[in-house]
Amino acid sequence: MTHYHQITLLALFLLFTVNSFQAQAQQNISGIITSNGEPVAYANVGIPTLNKGISSDEEGRFELKDIPKGVYKLIVSAIGYQPLEKNIQVSNGSRLYLELELTSSITELDQLVVTGTLKEMTIKDSPVKVQWVSGETLKKSSSNNLMDGAKYINGLYSQVQCAVCGTSSIRINGMEGPYTSVLIDGMPIMGALASVYGLSGINADIIQNLEIIKGPNSTLYGSQAMGGVINIITKYPEQAPTFSAHVNTNSHSEHNLNLSYNPGFENIETLFSSTLYHSGAFIDENQDNFADVTQDTRFTFFNKWNFQREDFKKTSVAAKLYLEKRLGGVKEYSHSLRGSDSIYGESIYTNRVELFGSHDFPFEQTELKLEGSYAYHNQDSYYGDYSYQANQHIFYSHLIWNHPLLKKGDLISGMAVRYDALDQVFNNMTLGGGSKEKRFVPGIFLQYNYDWNSSFQSLLGLRADHQREHGMIFSPRLNLKFSPGSHTTLRLNTGTGFRIVNLFTEEHEALTGGRKVVIAEQLNPEQSVNVAFNLNQIIDIGESSILNTDLDIFYTRFSNQIIPNYDNSNQIIYTNLDGYSVSSGISLTMAHNFIAPLTYMIGITLQDVYSVEDGIKEDILFSPDFSAVFNLSYTLDKYQLSVDYTGRINGKVKLPDYPERDEISEVFTEQNLKFTKAFNNGIRVYLSGNNIFDYTQPSPLIAPEKPFGDEFATDYVFGPVQGRRIMAGISFSLD
Repeated sequence: MTHYHQITLLALFLLFTVNSFQAQAQQNISGIITSNGEPVAYANVGIPTLNKGISSDEEGRFELKDIPKGVYKLIVSAIGYQPLEKNIQVSNGSRLYLELELTSSITELDQLVVTGTLKEMTIKDSPVKVQWVSGETLKKSSSNNLMDGAKYINGLYSQVQCAVCGTSSIRINGMEGPYTSVLIDGMPIMGALASVYGLSGINADIIQNLEIIKGPNSTLYGSQAMGGVINIITKYPEQAPTFSAHVNTNSHSEHNLNLSYNPGFENIETLFSSTLYHSGAFIDENQDNFADVTQDTRFTFFNKWNFQREDFKKTSVAAKLYLEKRLGGVKEYSHSLRGSDSIYGESIYTNRVELFGSHDFPFEQTELKLEGSYAYHNQDSYYGDYSYQANQHIFYSHLIWNHPLLKKGDLISGMAVRYDALDQVFNNMTLGGGSKEKRFVPGIFLQYNYDWNSSFQSLLGLRADHQREHGMIFSPRLNLKFSPGSHTTLRLNTGTGFRIVNLFTEEHEALTGGRKVVIAEQLNPEQSVNVAFNLNQIIDIGESSILNTDLDIFYTRFSNQIIPNYDNSNQIIYTNLDGYSVSSGISLTMAHNFIAPLTYMIGITLQDVYSVEDGIKEDILFSPDFSAVFNLSYTLDKYQLSVDYTGRINGKVKLPDYPERDEISEVFTEQNLKFTKAFNNGIRVYLSGNNIFDYTQPSPLIAPEKPFGDEFATDYVFGPVQGRRIMAGISFSLD
């Protein structure tokens, strides 16, 4: 054998030895995930220290490849189950097979949330109080969209701002709708124009769950998060059926059709969903010659993509299209009469496109994530003979860096940028007061979460935003969490908020009715300081049920608040408040969860929302002194039949001052009853009665007989204007 052949054989031997060693050093971990003997599909399985992870398949099976020798902590999580942590040891030459058993969660405290800290953690571990509401809870009241369902959540109040065109907003703890930041998958793209009409286009069928934080959150989300945050988590494609269809109709001729399709590509999960809503009947039960509810044709298309990556990182992109033609007014009015000065009506065309997504960078020992969104909103509308056209572009992005700091600490920092371009035209004219402007707001934020021990946790955060007209705006916050036992958690949260107003888009009274708009001064950003205390107490009742109680005490003080002045019946005067305003109160929620067949929830909020100027205290308009919600669900498994009873009670509110009209509303209740029958072939049918006690307020219009006169107003709305309806629906899913 020549010297050359000896070297070649030696090289081949060494190569074989190295490969054999690597093959022994790198092992695969496989297994199955079950709960009560049934497989758990699409559970997340991973080893965070290696940045490796995967989802289980439809049979609950998984495999993690190329795991080096060592001792690791394996983490398993799935919606509806308690998280599982298991220490494992990987050795040379051994194939590891695991049988993992998850425990069903009968309390929302085990759910994963991201809104409060920009980091995924369970509700019970979060130092920020987060209220979690499932998408199925929204459907208990037969709600087709976010606006319909929000009014049955404790502390939230869905307010109709215009009795003709049906604009509405969501109040948190009595604070006006523009103070609520509505996010979609963590992206704040629902402000300004979208906050007026876009919220009704968020169909309940694409909502996985809601994450709600009450109180200022400008530290993380900047302007618009002055009163609170509602984060809409859209459906997870990997958990959606291959095909689903849902159609319903009611006795007021409102029809809704939703179709979803999940093609199930390998390593890529995607969901296509479309919704068509139509309401064409003229309903006038209060006999004021105006439609009680708008006649709408609304189309929504939603598409989301999740890309599975073996490095335990996530990439997701989504898009939503929203098209609507909305009409309100007298019976003779139609879209063909837009701009008429003799037949009164309001016609609004809305076109909206949203794009949003996130990407985790593949770094070890640290987490770096880029999230971004873009929204285009076009509105072409006529309010009587008054025209209003508007276009808005919103771009938002932030880069988040999450890195361990010290043994028990966690540092999150990042940069954010928001760009708004708004162009509004009133009767073919551009007015002052911010009707046409561009805003570029860069910011940086920093928060440090530290676990002092197993019972005490603190979070300190600071954000700095720069706005051209107002310079640097700082938003600090401090959150403390103390858990003296496994069933008791106390939280103390304090922070500040700010808001840069979009007057004409957010204050809809400026566009409808006969009042003249007066901007008496240069409007400065609103600011707030908040303190909130939360007590969560779990009470065991027997071996199979718990009572989850949440007590919240809150106080928010506003300065520079912009409050419309209605004292002059012919004007709406906008100024910064020369004084301060306060939203304070106490809220209690009790949810009793049995394994089966009964669950119920009761919530009540008592609040005092007022302003003080020149030593004079006045209640804020449309803020109820108390509100209560409840839902009760009972399931007969033997017959696959369920019954849902939901409702709300609203206290008195102060109303705008009009001649011969009450300044204080009456107390009312709105209640719903729903029966659902499931079949083994994936079909579900239901029948529901909405507003079963048929309560409606008197006509919400002022001087409806003179709609083109100065006395005409559309903002006297405090309760339901739509009476009892019977709804029937059917859904079908194919896995």
